[in-house]
Amino acid sequence: MKIVKSEQREKWETKTCKGYEYPFGLKNIDCAVVEITGRHPLSGWYRNTKVDEMIYCKNGTGRIIFKDGAYDLKEDDAVFIEKNRWYYWDANTKGVFVPMCNPAWSSSQGENNNTISLIYKKIPKKDSKQLFDLIDTVLNNLENPAYFIPYEKWEYESMFDEENYAPLYGAYDGDKLVGMAQLYVSQNMLADFKKDFGLKPNIKVAELGGNLVLPEYRGLGITTTLQKLELNIAKERGFDYLISMAHPDNIGSCKTLEKVGLKFVNEQKVANGFLRNLYMLNLK
Repeated sequence: MKIVKSEQREKWETKTCKGYEYPFGLKNIDCAVVEITGRHPLSGWYRNTKVDEMIYCKNGTGRIIFKDGAYDLKEDDAVFIEKNRWYYWDANTKGVFVPMCNPAWSSSQGENNNTISLIYKKIPKKDSKQLFDLIDTVLNNLENPAYFIPYEKWEYESMFDEENYAPLYGAYDGDKLVGMAQLYVSQNMLADFKKDFGLKPNIKVAELGGNLVLPEYRGLGITTTLQKLELNIAKERGFDYLISMAHPDNIGSCKTLEKVGLKFVNEQKVANGFLRNLYMLNLK
């Protein structure tokens, strides 16, 4: 038997993570206490290359992101992570966790992939199943259903009509579609919204919208990158104004629109009855 007193613990610390290792000196198992207060690692993904890991949530909450899904942990929950599985803790994580590894963990066997190589491109029709699965996944898991104005049937049927409906671009992790954005260009569709923005009917307007990202890929700047791409398309096509709308409580979306360069206009119920913050950018 061996007891490790609290004062014998080995401490390490990063910007968002503070850990205490218990130096039992065993080869087949180890234990630590880790306090996480934000994204960990600070960028990219992490994996253990030689050990399986079981993590117990002592208190607080955590959201752990894998490449195939995201999972929330609360006090007294636990998660088992097989070796070689990429993951990270998202920015909203704030809690104390107890990881136990078999065999014992060492810094030499951990691996970071600090660059998630995403590809941004037009979504081809052959990826329609991925597209509709992404839409279903995100819309079925919204924090607040009012954050997204539901698609109408004709919009689903027009997804790949970029001349009369919307150029459609996506973010890909390899062959996997992980995010999407649309640039609505139909002037008939936008006629009522022009009135909401105080714009004359003859003004040529495009709208940033359809911004959806899988939960496990949020926090990587995907929406910002896609919106900048579509902003440039709007300029190239000679639109006078770029508009967009976001629910006032959807702070992330509001901040992203401002980051891209759109300016807040006002808060109002728009033509379709949804409460929205209105944002606009003069492209001329």
